[in-house]
Amino acid sequence: MKRRTAELSADDLQALARSPSEGLRVKAALHPHTPLATLLSLATDQAIGVRRALARRTDAPREVLAQLARDPARGVRCAVAAHPGCDESLRRLLWTDSDGNVRAVAKHAAAIPHHFGEDLARILRNESVPASVLAGFAELGGQARRAVASHRECPRGWLERFRHDADAAVRLVAETRIGLSLDTLRAFARHRSPSYRAVAAASLPWDDAKMPALLADRHERVSLALLRRPDFPAAFYAQITDNPPRAVRLLLATHEALDAGYLQCLLRDPLVDVRRRVARRRALSAEQFEALANDDDDKVKLELAKRPDCPEAWLRRWCRAPSEWLRRAVLAHPGVTPDILATASALPDNHCEVAKHPLTPEQILAQLADSADVFVRGAVAQNPSTPERMLSRLARDADSFVRLHVGRNETCPLSLLLDLEHDPDFVVRRHIVWRADCPLDILKRRATDENAHVRYAVADHPQATAAVLSGLARDEALFVRARAEKRLSGS
Repeated sequence: MKRRTAELSADDLQALARSPSEGLRVKAALHPHTPLATLLSLATDQAIGVRRALARRTDAPREVLAQLARDPARGVRCAVAAHPGCDESLRRLLWTDSDGNVRAVAKHAAAIPHHFGEDLARILRNESVPASVLAGFAELGGQARRAVASHRECPRGWLERFRHDADAAVRLVAETRIGLSLDTLRAFARHRSPSYRAVAAASLPWDDAKMPALLADRHERVSLALLRRPDFPAAFYAQITDNPPRAVRLLLATHEALDAGYLQCLLRDPLVDVRRRVARRRALSAEQFEALANDDDDKVKLELAKRPDCPEAWLRRWCRAPSEWLRRAVLAHPGVTPDILATASALPDNHCEVAKHPLTPEQILAQLADSADVFVRGAVAQNPSTPERMLSRLARDADSFVRLHVGRNETCPLSLLLDLEHDPDFVVRRHIVWRADCPLDILKRRATDENAHVRYAVADHPQATAAVLSGLARDEALFVRARAEKRLSGS
């Protein structure tokens, strides 16, 4: 007759734990009377089903849970994270597990203490933390150990220990900080993960036997790691894989020592951002410049128009281009000449930019001063090269916008300022007062201006005397009085 489960002895349960049948070993793991030593031996069972059953025991001892919390199987660690008997020290370990699913279960099972989350965040931000805190996290999950290994205060002895960590990501961080050995780099060059191959590509000597395979590697991260090396040999450009990824072509376009044949391919690259980067290169031959200048995309031409060495012939051609941004770049170019500005003035859309440019010829300014567009006339009025007779005419313009720009012009003569201080529009009068070189006589007269905003501008002017400010301190407008009193008090 079959013995009842409750009557099984410790020897019987130990025999079940050694059974070749996984089902019987699971029963031994779940039996309420299984001794602790037997449970600990089952925690290392090869079958994940046995270890998972052990982790799901509601009365699982703490020693068993501690062993299973470091189990290589994610499902087992998730079961421990959800176990009601999992204490705070084990939860800390699982809160920083390398696997996101385990961390999610642990965080859902119990809230993370505020100080614990704050300490981990400080370590991740590479901020200074007490050595005891760093030591505590060095014993936790893989995510915490990676953070500690990356921390600037991590002792070298710990890094040596992390080089043999069970977590490959922790090993990589430690090896990278200590300095990878040549054998390790060669092993990385054969690794299936592109992040490891990229590390090898960034550090292996160029004459190493593994380098040809890395040069032929088609993964973007590996190619970028090679090209970002400051010692990249020009002779190796020819070995780069044909039709590299977008990010690789963008980086190649900035390499000054790039092979001429490769550069010729980038001049015709289908991606406009690649051609734009080529246009920004420090040195371009006349043939390369012309190829880019005839590009179909105005963004490429815009990069050329910003170059200090852009030829005058191209500036003259582009000053009447359909693209507004291209025309603005030409008119803002330090090499623009009066002749180019005169050519650009033939296009009405350029009138504002031409009218404010200090190199615009006087005859062009005279034509633009009669423009029907008030903004064009205002641009002429603020141009420091506009002659006095033209400013006198614009000071009588029907639109106050033009008159205030005359008053703001740094070359505006005193006679015009004396006229404009009586302008019917208070905005014009206020702009006269706002001038840093506004004469004291004007400030005294505008201190009794009918408009409070003009009087406030006087009170705010750094050249206003104590006598002027004393009068404004009794002004009927509260905000004028307050400003004058603050100035008198020295604030």
